[in-house]
Amino acid sequence: MLEVTFDISTIKKLYPELNRCFGFTYDDISNELTQVYAQKVFNLTPEEKEFANQCKSDDGWGVDAVKFALATNENIAVAVPDSFNPKAIVESYAAKLQNEESVSCALLFMAALLYRDRITEAPISEGEYDDMQYQQYIHEVRPDMLKLYIALNQPKQKNGKDLNTDIKIAVGGNSPILINNKDSWLENKLNEYLHQYLGVSNLEEAHKELDFIYGNKTVGSKKIDPIQSLYIWGTYQLLQSTHLKSITEKVPTRPQANLIESYLKAIKLIKTDDDDTDANNIRSRLKYFLNRYDTVEALLDYRTFKLSPYNIGGTKLW
Repeated sequence: MLEVTFDISTIKKLYPELNRCFGFTYDDISNELTQVYAQKVFNLTPEEKEFANQCKSDDGWGVDAVKFALATNENIAVAVPDSFNPKAIVESYAAKLQNEESVSCALLFMAALLYRDRITEAPISEGEYDDMQYQQYIHEVRPDMLKLYIALNQPKQKNGKDLNTDIKIAVGGNSPILINNKDSWLENKLNEYLHQYLGVSNLEEAHKELDFIYGNKTVGSKKIDPIQSLYIWGTYQLLQSTHLKSITEKVPTRPQANLIESYLKAIKLIKTDDDDTDANNIRSRLKYFLNRYDTVEALLDYRTFKLSPYNIGGTKLW
Protein backbone atom coordinates (compact mmCIF):
# COMPACT_ATOMS: atom_id res chain seq x y z
CA MET A 1 0.00 0.00 0.00
CA LEU A 2 1.22 3.49 -0.90
CA GLU A 3 0.36 7.02 0.18
CA VAL A 4 -0.09 10.02 -2.08
CA THR A 5 -0.11 13.50 -0.56
CA PHE A 6 -2.17 16.58 -1.39
CA ASP A 7 -1.81 19.95 0.29
CA ILE A 8 -4.93 21.14 2.05
CA SER A 9 -4.71 24.68 0.67
CA THR A 10 -4.96 23.32 -2.88
CA ILE A 11 -7.92 21.11 -1.97
CA LYS A 12 -9.69 24.14 -0.51
CA LYS A 13 -9.10 26.08 -3.74
CA LEU A 14 -10.43 23.17 -5.78
CA TYR A 15 -13.36 22.51 -3.45
CA PRO A 16 -16.06 24.54 -5.27
CA GLU A 17 -15.40 22.77 -8.57
CA LEU A 18 -14.95 19.34 -6.96
CA ASN A 19 -18.26 19.80 -5.17
CA ARG A 20 -20.08 21.03 -8.28
CA CYS A 21 -18.66 18.44 -10.64
CA PHE A 22 -18.31 15.33 -8.46
CA GLY A 23 -20.46 16.08 -5.43
CA PHE A 24 -17.29 15.98 -3.31
CA THR A 25 -17.47 17.22 0.30
CA TYR A 26 -14.93 17.31 3.10
CA ASP A 27 -16.74 14.31 4.61
CA ASP A 28 -15.14 12.28 1.81
CA ILE A 29 -11.70 12.91 3.31
CA SER A 30 -12.67 13.25 6.97
CA ASN A 31 -10.40 10.37 8.01
CA GLU A 32 -7.41 11.88 6.21
CA LEU A 33 -8.10 15.33 7.67
CA THR A 34 -8.50 13.89 11.16
CA GLN A 35 -5.06 12.32 10.93
CA VAL A 36 -3.50 15.77 10.53
CA TYR A 37 -4.61 16.72 14.04
CA ALA A 38 -3.89 13.26 15.46
CA GLN A 39 -0.26 13.48 14.35
CA LYS A 40 0.19 16.95 15.87
CA VAL A 41 -1.92 16.87 19.02
CA PHE A 42 0.99 16.31 21.44
CA ASN A 43 3.38 18.73 19.72
CA LEU A 44 1.27 21.74 18.82
CA THR A 45 3.01 25.06 18.26
CA PRO A 46 1.55 28.13 20.01
CA GLU A 47 -0.06 29.14 16.72
CA GLU A 48 -1.56 25.67 16.27
CA LYS A 49 -2.88 25.71 19.83
CA GLU A 50 -4.68 28.93 18.95
CA PHE A 51 -6.12 27.22 15.86
CA ALA A 52 -7.25 24.33 18.04
CA ASN A 53 -9.01 26.65 20.49
CA GLN A 54 -10.92 28.17 17.58
CA CYS A 55 -11.92 24.75 16.21
CA LYS A 56 -14.19 23.45 18.94
CA SER A 57 -16.46 20.51 18.18
CA ASP A 58 -20.18 21.17 17.85
CA ASP A 59 -20.86 20.03 21.41
CA GLY A 60 -18.22 22.42 22.75
CA TRP A 61 -16.07 19.62 24.11
CA GLY A 62 -12.70 19.01 22.52
CA VAL A 63 -11.34 19.94 19.12
CA ASP A 64 -13.01 19.35 15.77
CA ALA A 65 -10.07 17.69 14.01
CA VAL A 66 -11.48 18.33 10.53
CA LYS A 67 -11.92 22.06 11.18
CA PHE A 68 -8.40 22.18 12.61
CA ALA A 69 -6.87 20.53 9.54
CA LEU A 70 -8.73 22.87 7.19
CA ALA A 71 -7.29 25.85 9.09
CA THR A 72 -3.73 24.69 8.38
CA ASN A 73 -1.50 24.48 5.32
CA GLU A 74 -0.58 20.85 6.00
CA ASN A 75 -0.82 17.90 3.64
CA ILE A 76 -3.20 14.98 3.79
CA ALA A 77 -2.02 11.49 2.94
CA VAL A 78 -4.40 9.33 0.91
CA ALA A 79 -3.73 5.60 1.15
CA VAL A 80 -3.84 3.88 -2.24
CA PRO A 81 -3.02 0.36 -3.43
CA ASP A 82 0.28 -0.41 -5.14
CA SER A 83 -1.49 -0.37 -8.52
CA PHE A 84 -1.97 3.41 -8.30
CA ASN A 85 0.23 4.99 -10.99
CA PRO A 86 -0.02 8.80 -10.86
CA LYS A 87 2.41 9.26 -13.77
CA ALA A 88 0.28 7.15 -16.12
CA ILE A 89 -2.92 8.83 -14.94
CA VAL A 90 -1.59 12.34 -15.55
CA GLU A 91 -0.22 11.29 -18.95
CA SER A 92 -3.72 10.16 -19.95
CA TYR A 93 -4.93 13.76 -20.07
CA ALA A 94 -1.97 16.17 -19.67
CA ALA A 95 -1.26 16.72 -23.37
CA LYS A 96 -4.93 17.39 -24.13
CA LEU A 97 -5.33 19.74 -21.15
CA GLN A 98 -2.13 21.64 -21.94
CA ASN A 99 -1.56 24.04 -19.02
CA GLU A 100 -4.81 23.58 -17.10
CA GLU A 101 -3.04 22.76 -13.83
CA SER A 102 -6.02 23.08 -11.48
CA VAL A 103 -8.12 20.67 -13.55
CA SER A 104 -5.17 18.28 -13.82
CA CYS A 105 -4.76 18.31 -10.04
CA ALA A 106 -8.50 17.79 -9.53
CA LEU A 107 -8.50 14.73 -11.80
CA LEU A 108 -5.50 13.22 -10.01
CA PHE A 109 -7.11 13.88 -6.62
CA MET A 110 -10.37 12.19 -7.64
CA ALA A 111 -8.38 9.27 -9.04
CA ALA A 112 -6.64 8.87 -5.68
CA LEU A 113 -9.99 8.78 -3.85
CA LEU A 114 -11.24 6.16 -6.30
CA TYR A 115 -8.18 3.97 -5.72
CA ARG A 116 -8.37 4.52 -1.95
CA ASP A 117 -11.85 3.00 -1.96
CA ARG A 118 -10.49 -0.06 -3.77
CA ILE A 119 -8.27 -1.03 -0.83
CA THR A 120 -9.66 -4.31 0.49
CA GLU A 121 -7.30 -4.85 3.40
CA ALA A 122 -6.60 -1.72 5.39
CA PRO A 123 -5.91 -1.30 9.10
CA ILE A 124 -8.98 -0.12 11.01
CA SER A 125 -8.26 2.79 13.31
CA GLU A 126 -10.33 3.40 16.41
CA GLY A 127 -13.43 5.41 15.54
CA GLU A 128 -13.68 4.07 11.97
CA TYR A 129 -15.66 0.93 12.87
CA ASP A 130 -19.07 2.66 13.09
CA ASP A 131 -18.50 4.34 9.74
CA MET A 132 -17.51 0.99 8.20
CA GLN A 133 -20.74 -0.53 9.52
CA TYR A 134 -22.72 2.33 8.01
CA GLN A 135 -20.92 2.00 4.66
CA GLN A 136 -21.55 -1.75 4.63
CA TYR A 137 -25.22 -1.19 5.41
CA ILE A 138 -25.90 1.41 2.70
CA HIS A 139 -23.81 -0.24 -0.02
CA GLU A 140 -24.25 -3.98 0.62
CA VAL A 141 -26.88 -4.86 3.22
CA ARG A 142 -29.66 -2.43 2.34
CA PRO A 143 -29.85 -3.32 -1.38
CA ASP A 144 -30.12 -6.99 -0.36
CA MET A 145 -32.94 -6.07 2.03
CA LEU A 146 -34.74 -4.23 -0.76
CA LYS A 147 -34.53 -7.29 -3.02
CA LEU A 148 -35.82 -9.49 -0.19
CA TYR A 149 -38.69 -7.10 0.52
CA ILE A 150 -39.68 -7.10 -3.17
CA ALA A 151 -39.55 -10.91 -3.33
CA LEU A 152 -41.71 -11.25 -0.21
CA ASN A 153 -44.33 -8.67 -1.12
CA GLN A 154 -44.90 -8.98 -4.84
CA PRO A 155 -48.20 -10.64 -5.89
CA LYS A 156 -48.22 -14.38 -5.25
CA GLN A 157 -49.20 -17.05 -7.73
CA LYS A 158 -52.17 -19.28 -7.05
CA ASN A 159 -51.97 -22.99 -6.29
CA GLY A 160 -55.47 -24.00 -7.25
CA LYS A 161 -57.77 -21.74 -5.24
CA ASP A 162 -55.13 -20.90 -2.64
CA LEU A 163 -52.18 -18.56 -2.87
CA ASN A 164 -48.80 -20.26 -3.06
CA THR A 165 -46.92 -19.21 0.09
CA ASP A 166 -44.00 -21.66 -0.28
CA ILE A 167 -40.50 -20.25 0.06
CA LYS A 168 -37.53 -21.88 -1.65
CA ILE A 169 -34.09 -21.16 -0.19
CA ALA A 170 -30.65 -22.05 -1.55
CA VAL A 171 -27.56 -21.22 0.50
CA GLY A 172 -23.91 -21.26 -0.54
CA GLY A 173 -24.51 -22.97 -3.86
CA ASN A 174 -26.17 -25.99 -2.24
CA SER A 175 -29.42 -27.52 -3.42
CA PRO A 176 -32.48 -25.43 -2.51
CA ILE A 177 -34.89 -26.49 0.20
CA LEU A 178 -38.62 -25.81 0.21
CA ILE A 179 -40.12 -24.06 3.25
CA ASN A 180 -43.85 -24.71 3.61
CA ASN A 181 -44.26 -21.32 5.34
CA LYS A 182 -47.47 -22.43 7.04
CA ASP A 183 -49.63 -19.41 7.92
CA SER A 184 -46.84 -17.29 6.38
CA TRP A 185 -44.80 -17.66 9.59
CA LEU A 186 -41.40 -17.15 7.95
CA GLU A 187 -42.66 -14.44 5.63
CA ASN A 188 -44.15 -12.53 8.57
CA LYS A 189 -40.95 -12.79 10.62
CA LEU A 190 -38.86 -11.57 7.71
CA ASN A 191 -41.24 -8.66 7.11
CA GLU A 192 -41.08 -7.73 10.81
CA TYR A 193 -37.30 -7.65 10.54
CA LEU A 194 -37.40 -5.60 7.33
CA HIS A 195 -39.89 -3.17 8.85
CA GLN A 196 -37.39 -2.31 11.59
CA TYR A 197 -34.12 -2.37 9.66
CA LEU A 198 -35.26 -1.43 6.12
CA GLY A 199 -38.36 0.66 6.71
CA VAL A 200 -39.97 0.97 3.27
CA SER A 201 -43.76 1.28 2.95
CA ASN A 202 -44.60 -0.48 -0.30
CA LEU A 203 -43.30 -2.17 -3.43
CA GLU A 204 -43.19 1.05 -5.44
CA GLU A 205 -40.95 2.69 -2.86
CA ALA A 206 -38.67 -0.36 -2.72
CA HIS A 207 -38.37 -0.60 -6.52
CA LYS A 208 -37.65 3.12 -6.85
CA GLU A 209 -34.87 3.07 -4.25
CA LEU A 210 -33.29 -0.06 -5.73
CA ASP A 211 -33.44 1.29 -9.28
CA PHE A 212 -32.35 4.87 -8.71
CA ILE A 213 -29.89 4.61 -5.83
CA TYR A 214 -28.31 1.22 -6.45
CA GLY A 215 -27.50 1.40 -10.13
CA ASN A 216 -30.47 -0.16 -11.89
CA LYS A 217 -31.13 3.09 -13.79
CA THR A 218 -30.49 2.64 -17.52
CA VAL A 219 -29.54 4.55 -20.63
CA GLY A 220 -31.43 2.67 -23.30
CA SER A 221 -30.76 -0.97 -22.49
CA LYS A 222 -27.43 -0.29 -20.73
CA LYS A 223 -27.42 -0.02 -16.94
CA ILE A 224 -25.77 3.04 -15.45
CA ASP A 225 -22.66 2.20 -13.47
CA PRO A 226 -22.90 4.84 -10.71
CA ILE A 227 -19.15 5.30 -10.16
CA GLN A 228 -18.29 5.27 -13.87
CA SER A 229 -21.12 7.73 -14.58
CA LEU A 230 -19.97 9.99 -11.74
CA TYR A 231 -16.47 10.23 -13.24
CA ILE A 232 -17.80 10.75 -16.77
CA TRP A 233 -20.11 13.53 -15.58
CA GLY A 234 -17.57 15.12 -13.24
CA THR A 235 -14.74 15.12 -15.76
CA TYR A 236 -16.97 16.67 -18.42
CA GLN A 237 -18.07 19.40 -16.01
CA LEU A 238 -14.43 20.17 -15.17
CA LEU A 239 -13.56 20.40 -18.86
CA GLN A 240 -16.28 23.00 -19.32
CA SER A 241 -14.04 25.46 -17.46
CA THR A 242 -11.07 24.86 -19.80
CA HIS A 243 -10.13 25.62 -23.40
CA LEU A 244 -11.88 22.34 -24.27
CA LYS A 245 -15.29 23.78 -23.34
CA SER A 246 -18.01 22.84 -25.81
CA ILE A 247 -19.42 25.77 -27.78
CA THR A 248 -22.96 24.42 -27.92
CA GLU A 249 -24.63 24.00 -24.53
CA LYS A 250 -25.19 20.39 -23.42
CA VAL A 251 -23.43 19.01 -26.50
CA PRO A 252 -20.14 17.34 -25.49
CA THR A 253 -17.41 17.45 -28.09
CA ARG A 254 -15.24 14.73 -29.59
CA PRO A 255 -12.05 16.03 -27.87
CA GLN A 256 -13.86 16.02 -24.52
CA ALA A 257 -15.06 12.45 -25.02
CA ASN A 258 -11.58 11.33 -26.11
CA LEU A 259 -10.01 12.79 -22.97
CA ILE A 260 -12.66 11.23 -20.72
CA GLU A 261 -12.15 7.82 -22.35
CA SER A 262 -8.38 8.06 -21.90
CA TYR A 263 -8.74 9.12 -18.25
CA LEU A 264 -11.26 6.41 -17.39
CA LYS A 265 -9.03 3.75 -18.92
CA ALA A 266 -6.06 5.04 -16.91
CA ILE A 267 -8.01 4.80 -13.64
CA LYS A 268 -9.44 1.38 -14.59
CA LEU A 269 -13.08 2.45 -14.85
CA ILE A 270 -13.06 1.22 -18.44
CA LYS A 271 -11.40 -2.03 -19.45
CA THR A 272 -9.04 -1.68 -22.39
CA ASP A 273 -11.06 -4.25 -24.37
CA ASP A 274 -14.46 -2.69 -23.58
CA ASP A 275 -15.78 -1.75 -27.01
CA ASP A 276 -19.13 -0.67 -25.53
CA THR A 277 -17.62 2.24 -23.59
CA ASP A 278 -15.53 4.17 -26.08
CA ALA A 279 -15.51 7.90 -26.86
CA ASN A 280 -18.63 7.61 -29.02
CA ASN A 281 -20.56 5.84 -26.27
CA ILE A 282 -19.34 8.33 -23.65
CA ARG A 283 -20.45 11.22 -25.82
CA SER A 284 -23.90 9.69 -26.33
CA ARG A 285 -24.32 8.98 -22.63
CA LEU A 286 -23.31 12.52 -21.73
CA LYS A 287 -25.86 13.95 -24.17
CA TYR A 288 -28.51 11.76 -22.56
CA PHE A 289 -27.48 12.82 -19.04
CA LEU A 290 -27.21 16.53 -19.84
CA ASN A 291 -30.64 16.68 -21.46
CA ARG A 292 -32.29 15.13 -18.41
CA TYR A 293 -30.32 16.18 -15.35
CA ASP A 294 -28.89 19.46 -14.09
CA THR A 295 -26.65 18.12 -11.32
CA VAL A 296 -24.72 14.99 -10.42
CA GLU A 297 -27.11 14.53 -7.49
CA ALA A 298 -30.07 14.42 -9.87
CA LEU A 299 -28.27 11.99 -12.18
CA LEU A 300 -27.43 9.44 -9.52
CA ASP A 301 -29.65 10.46 -6.61
CA TYR A 302 -26.20 10.78 -5.11
CA ARG A 303 -25.83 10.77 -1.29
CA THR A 304 -29.49 9.96 -0.76
CA PHE A 305 -28.71 6.67 0.94
CA LYS A 306 -31.38 5.88 3.49
CA LEU A 307 -31.67 4.39 6.95
CA SER A 308 -34.80 2.85 8.41
CA PRO A 309 -37.01 5.44 10.14
CA TYR A 310 -38.20 2.66 12.47
CA ASN A 311 -34.77 1.78 13.85
CA ILE A 312 -34.71 4.77 16.18
CA GLY A 313 -31.98 4.59 18.79
CA GLY A 314 -30.92 1.19 17.56
CA THR A 315 -27.42 0.09 18.44
CA LYS A 316 -27.10 -1.89 15.20
CA LEU A 317 -28.11 -1.24 11.61
CA TRP A 318 -29.14 -4.80 10.80
